[in-house]
Amino acid sequence: MSAMSRPLIRLSRQSYATLKAISKETKKPMSKIAENAIARYEDERFWDAVDRELESWTPRQWREYRKEFKELDSMPGPSLPADDWSDQWRAQQQRSEAEARRRLVGGSRSRSRARAGRKKAGRRGVG
Repeated sequence: MSAMSRPLIRLSRQSYATLKAISKETKKPMSKIAENAIARYEDERFWDAVDRELESWTPRQWREYRKEFKELDSMPGPSLPADDWSDQWRAQQQRSEAEARRRLVGGSRSRSRARAGRKKAGRRGVG
């Protein structure tokens, strides 16, 4: 889905009012706030899945994991960076999607421009 598409979603009145209030307070478009909330929710789901996986490990798997990191830490050179890679992954996904759209014939142009000069179907004069 392109960043410029405008899908319709239904929200409860309370959710819409909350979104609108946050938008007004932060001076950001409601779509950007929703986009950020979805990204945070996606990250939360990812890390919950990681936590569930780690909780299911056996003592043997934990020993192997620690041993592997001990070997990596003993290697000469800088240590591994301790940061969150989810933002980089999301940026790579967005670049890939944008590249795929560019490869499509006419995929980067809006169809609304082509229709702009035409009359709307329901507004023709009679007679």
